Amino acid sequence: MLTITNTHTNKEATTFEDGTVETNYFTTYETRGAVKLAMDSIWKYEGKDTVRVDSVQVIKTESEDGEYTMVNVEHDTTWDIYTDTGFEAAISELVGEDVTFTEQGMQQDGVASMEL
Repeated sequence: MLTITNTHTNKEATTFEDGTVETNYFTTYETRGAVKLAMDSIWKYEGKDTVRVDSVQVIKTESEDGEYTMVNVEHDTTWDIYTDTGFEAAISELVGEDVTFTEQGMQQDGVASMEL
């Protein structure tokens, strides 16, 4: 089971030369526990079926062009958990919104790139 142990928030605004403003809202959840994987990754992940998650960072970006939210998950395994539905479900439950993996090329060992 995954639980939040601490939460940090921060806001940062950037004004560009053309006068447009982009605002980023950072929320970092320090966590304790592990996620039970469904073991259904399209990359045939063969590691352990539980993955420790140390933190989840949600970055909401607002600008004239709209809104976008990235989710970075610090974990203790390889990138090929990519597309595992158990991992997506656990992170979605933690942040209270549906979270999905971003594209495969954005995945790294130890950090899952996801989005709302």
